[in-house]
Amino acid sequence: MVMSDRAAATYDWFKKREQELHHEASQNAGKLALHDLWRLSYYKQPYLLLQSDEAILERFRDVFMNGLDLNHKGQITPTPMLANDNRLGRLFTEIIEETNWRGILTKDSMSEGLEQLNTYFSDGTPPGVKMFEGRAEVDGDWLVKFSKRKYIEDAFHHGRLRISPASEYAKGSHLRAVKDLETARPYKLRAFTEAMRGETSVKFQGHTLPIEKGTVDLEFMMDDYFLFCTCTDISRRMPTDFEADAALIIKDKMAFIDRLRKAFAQQYPNWEFLEGNVYYYDPFNDIPKDMNQEFWKHISFFYQKEHRCVLRPKRKEEVELQAFFVELGSLEDISEMVLHS
Repeated sequence: MVMSDRAAATYDWFKKREQELHHEASQNAGKLALHDLWRLSYYKQPYLLLQSDEAILERFRDVFMNGLDLNHKGQITPTPMLANDNRLGRLFTEIIEETNWRGILTKDSMSEGLEQLNTYFSDGTPPGVKMFEGRAEVDGDWLVKFSKRKYIEDAFHHGRLRISPASEYAKGSHLRAVKDLETARPYKLRAFTEAMRGETSVKFQGHTLPIEKGTVDLEFMMDDYFLFCTCTDISRRMPTDFEADAALIIKDKMAFIDRLRKAFAQQYPNWEFLEGNVYYYDPFNDIPKDMNQEFWKHISFFYQKEHRCVLRPKRKEEVELQAFFVELGSLEDISEMVLHS
């Protein structure tokens, strides 16, 4: 392993700070402030230390942009980074440690994130704010579908829904939010300790994999599947991200899912139906232990709060999946339609 002089000096400083925090805890009945506990954990194994500046900046943008949201007044506000087991708060603390010693956090380095923020206000008040004027959040265990007005009206009055294969989400859009490759899940398995010992590869599930920059790159590939996505709450960012001017608020979640399940079964009787909330995984901290990877999505999309209905073959299919429509009948009894005026 080749480590730059600056990275080596930083590693030594991390080890010194680790000892100082251990001493501080010993003087305080073993207790530390939460942010110092995160720092202590990171100093013990600074798994990002060998990553490139570009990778660190991308990770900073991923975490930072999920730490912001649009409220019902159209204001950019911080999101609770201590929710969901403090994940965003811990990751933000770690990435600040990395950007600090590298000195790479500048206005220019945030241009991509700032451009995304500015897009929400390109026509003045964000469309998502206008669409949900006077409403802060959904009232219960509801689902929200964002789309074009004509499709939402079709869904509301007739229950007509377009069901797309997951592979379609990676085609043709300039929007990052809908460009996620839904049939692949990239991971970076930690191998920092092995790299520090001078090892160049690790064994994983019977394979010898090379260590690059303190991690092992791994990609979990899936066969194509059908996907219907909604959100579990109002999002004022999603209408801009998905060029939507309408939303369907589904108020009886279980009735809707039951109707969709039955409609799927009519067209694909031998396929498997699953539904659930998405888990936003961190490539550096999660490993692909869940076989239902259809419900795992990169943490950069954490703000979407997505729910999925998935239809997948029980056996490998050799045919290319094509989008199809289902007819559930009118959804007026279990939903309401919200239009951007």
